[in-house]
Amino acid sequence: MRRTALVTSSLITLSLGAALVAAPATAAGGPALPALSDEQQEELSRLRAEAASQIQLRAFDLLDELVASWNAHPVFANDTPVILGGVTVPLGFGTSLEALIENHFAELVVKNPDGHVKLTHCPQCSALIVHSGQKGTIVARGIDAPEALAKAGVESGSTRAIFLDFEIEGSALVLRARITSLEPQLPVLYAHTVSSNTTTSALLRTGEPLKTAEQAHAEYVDTLLGRGAVLVPFSIGVRTFASPNNDDGLNANVGTVPQVWLMVGGEVALTQARAWTAGLSVGATWVPVLQTGGMVQARVARLLSGNAASLTNPDLYAFVGANITYLQGPGALVFKNTVPTVADLLLAVTGSTDASAIWGAGQVGVLLRVKNRISLGAYAEVAPTLADATGVGTFVDLTLFRIQSVGAEVAFVF
Repeated sequence: MRRTALVTSSLITLSLGAALVAAPATAAGGPALPALSDEQQEELSRLRAEAASQIQLRAFDLLDELVASWNAHPVFANDTPVILGGVTVPLGFGTSLEALIENHFAELVVKNPDGHVKLTHCPQCSALIVHSGQKGTIVARGIDAPEALAKAGVESGSTRAIFLDFEIEGSALVLRARITSLEPQLPVLYAHTVSSNTTTSALLRTGEPLKTAEQAHAEYVDTLLGRGAVLVPFSIGVRTFASPNNDDGLNANVGTVPQVWLMVGGEVALTQARAWTAGLSVGATWVPVLQTGGMVQARVARLLSGNAASLTNPDLYAFVGANITYLQGPGALVFKNTVPTVADLLLAVTGSTDASAIWGAGQVGVLLRVKNRISLGAYAEVAPTLADATGVGTFVDLTLFRIQSVGAEVAFVF
């Protein structure tokens, strides 16, 4: 609820009470009032620290909103040097909060150059200066002496200055930012007001890339929609088989062509963190005149890049799977255990063959997925039933099994 307002109000109340109670005597010279107890002083210190912490978070949040608005709507068309003319904070929070705000603002501006605001260092702006003129001598800070500030701007190579004023209005913290031209009259070139929302906590954002609250909410909703228990991946992949290893007879020139597969299916998260997933998909391939085919495939995947799927970074999975493939047409001849005869080849040339082949294979691979929206995968397959196929060779012989085909795919997840 309205935590900042409550802390601030309590702090003001206790501060006023402390001032009255701690007064040594009344204006009429009466007896001294009793001092604060140790418990009251401890409570006052605790509330002061909590209020300062809350206001600091609110102030940082307002600065984030200000600079994020510059990313969407730049203040200047080109990079423009600007000096930080001054920072004012609510009464009672001192220069330490001002310094924190200055450092945070400088960090945001450096990390978000799209607003075309380039901060220039100006030590004269906060220093106490003495300015003498025809009307007399003025002793003031640089930010309070327009003529001196204009001179400082010229010396620093900047003709613009920005002022950041924080005020407490009711239960809200308000930031009023203005950019002025460094002339004696300090004409205002830009002004913007940002107010805190006391019904929600301050956003804790990274400085790069900086996002507005609306953008962060949109990404949050998008992430929730993408983290359902069931996903539907649609993939396009290429699968290629090793060339025959022997060089006898007709088989010396007979091999397979790369197969393009379109796959669609479903994927289920076995854990809420998506550390384990399982999927089942079906696919089809078609090469004019040569072959048509279908596939049923199942996979189980394990997350390697962490204990839970990331909301912002790519996730790396390792998977194992199995599939059953069916091909029909002249292209199926190379997956048989017998060398094609002349009659088989003639039927293949005329398109009259009814050759078909079916086999099973196991696979192992890796998958790189980004935000459950797009993924890239690569895998290797072992097909024991194709060990004697006339048109299929071996990429790698591992003694216990042979890798006969490899593939790559890109998937779009819905």
